[in-house]
Amino acid sequence: MSTLTQKKYIEHLKLIKEAEDKVQIEIEAHRKLVEEEIKHLQEEFENTIAASKLEGKKIIEKSIKQARADATMEANKIINDAETKSKTISFHSDPQLIKDIIEILLSEMK
Repeated sequence: MSTLTQKKYIEHLKLIKEAEDKVQIEIEAHRKLVEEEIKHLQEEFENTIAASKLEGKKIIEKSIKQARADATMEANKIINDAETKSKTISFHSDPQLIKDIIEILLSEMK
């Protein structure tokens, strides 16, 4: 091989090596960007999950409070209706009815 050919061969090898190095640097920079984006997305995902859990807990607590309020209101309504009805109901006692009631109560105690 002539010296000129050897110099051109070496020059081409240097150009190839420089191109490889440049591509490797670009690949590494792109890999770092992708890793950062993945890390950012992971953090965003975790924050979204945490926020969703918190929102879910708030909704559940609100539903429980509403259910308690509704149940209390319904219980108060039933109590008020019972009080109203108890005031309007009259009891007529007759000796036979009282005797029957006492016998039923006493039979339950045996």
